Amino acid sequence: MLRLVRRPAFPGEFNHELIWPLGFLGTLAAGWAWFQTGWQLPGCLFMKWTGFPCLGCGGTRCARHLASFDFAQAFFFHPLLWTLILLAAAWSLWSAVWWVRRAPWRLRLAADEAGWTALRRGFLGLLCLHWLWQCYYLRA
Repeated sequence: MLRLVRRPAFPGEFNHELIWPLGFLGTLAAGWAWFQTGWQLPGCLFMKWTGFPCLGCGGTRCARHLASFDFAQAFFFHPLLWTLILLAAAWSLWSAVWWVRRAPWRLRLAADEAGWTALRRGFLGLLCLHWLWQCYYLRA
């Protein structure tokens, strides 16, 4: 079973509430800087060789649409990246509130072995659905 748990920090525990939001903001800044230069990424070799999109195809177009606040079109190009960015933004917002309040409680994902197995299977199923969507949308 998967569940979110609020618990106090353990001594010496890795500080996810600081590191992950800083990484997210750094990635946003680097992506924004890349788009401002106008540089293009090389084409996808997987698509060139097989004719099918890879799991990353559409990610740059998704990010470009997100940078211009066109959320609907960004979702169509790469739903998985769009969802991950939305979750990272929510986590960063929660972490900012956590830092401002100086709360001693941490939010963590807890699961037993069956929960982790279900999470892995769900993630693989999500990757398959995402790839099928890309095959449909990006090849049209």
